[in-house]
Amino acid sequence: MKKLFFTLFAMSIFSCEKDVSIEDKIVGTWYMPQSLNRYTAGRSVEDVADHSLNTWNYAMVITTNSNQELIDRMADGEGAINVSGIVEDDIMFMHGWIDNYSGDVGVSITNYNWFKTQNNFNKPVITAYMDNYSEQYQDTTIWFNDSTGNYDTTYGEWHSDYLGIYFNDGNYIEIQDQIDFTFDGRILNIPEQKYSVSDTNFLMIGGTLEHSTIVIPANTPTEIFSYEDDTSWDYGSWAIHIEDGGRWVEVYTWEDPYDDGSGWNRTYTDSTVAEWELDGDTIYVKYRYDDIWVDSGDGPGIGQGTWIYEVAYIYELKDGSLTLTNEFDICQGESSCKEWMEWEYGLDQGSLEEFKMVWALEFNKTPGTRSKIIRGPFQTVINRFPPYSLMK
Repeated sequence: MKKLFFTLFAMSIFSCEKDVSIEDKIVGTWYMPQSLNRYTAGRSVEDVADHSLNTWNYAMVITTNSNQELIDRMADGEGAINVSGIVEDDIMFMHGWIDNYSGDVGVSITNYNWFKTQNNFNKPVITAYMDNYSEQYQDTTIWFNDSTGNYDTTYGEWHSDYLGIYFNDGNYIEIQDQIDFTFDGRILNIPEQKYSVSDTNFLMIGGTLEHSTIVIPANTPTEIFSYEDDTSWDYGSWAIHIEDGGRWVEVYTWEDPYDDGSGWNRTYTDSTVAEWELDGDTIYVKYRYDDIWVDSGDGPGIGQGTWIYEVAYIYELKDGSLTLTNEFDICQGESSCKEWMEWEYGLDQGSLEEFKMVWALEFNKTPGTRSKIIRGPFQTVINRFPPYSLMK
């Protein structure tokens, strides 16, 4: 009887120790380098630090029920729109959309690839926008003409279409005039047309540019929009402090040595605090964001309160590493969402089965050491061009 009691007591202790050891292995500080990818490329250090790490580290995976060619707006286009005259260059990057119901079309084009690091972009940035629905507007002003004693009317023209040239020295040329074009969702065609800049200078624009595509085999989950530029260095690093009591702290650190050989580094760090709890093979991380507007009067203005955002990671501990995985179906089975995605990416109607975000975050106990700065030279210009407007 004593032997049986001792055995059960020992098993109970062993079971408790096993449960505790799993949590003990999770608690601690874990490190992950922040890779240069399609989400971080072109972003400022402050922008990366202002968000949680899962904002920048996921893959897009798509499944269709038939062979498809998905529009890849992240890649160089095929063909080019040629610009000549006061400047000469080929435009190969395009973001266009079409409403299949109304036929409304809008297209933005540029010679600057915002999805790649271009520290030494030493030529003028060229951007253009055109659509077929804004039409030509006329601003009407009625004024009294003293010389005639009558009311006269002045008409001023305004166009949504524009062509902009932005030079490295801060000078720029902006032409706001109608651009003739056709666009079917994949192929942009601009017949050659000429615009006067001054009495002696002009700009010519024309050519054909087509979106690149990604082949999606039928019934095969396929990762899209992967980053193909240089990934030999990291854009800062993350440290996750997983603490007893449910506190979860994400710390982003970026370092870059000064060019003077002093051995000193530029350092930037920022953190995000969340809560965590363990349930089986899942770690739940809960973020709370306070939305408070401060007005110019007596105190806080009207806000949305506290936003709660929770992520459920399946975890795996193996060989001193911690892997967190999560998947999210963007459309959640909604047919209208799938239809919009099919339009957006040029897929056949009814072909989309699943469009999901996949996180696979790998951490270890070794702090990252590599960092490098991205110096974006054209922030003012970038903000002028719609696809850049979300960037700092």
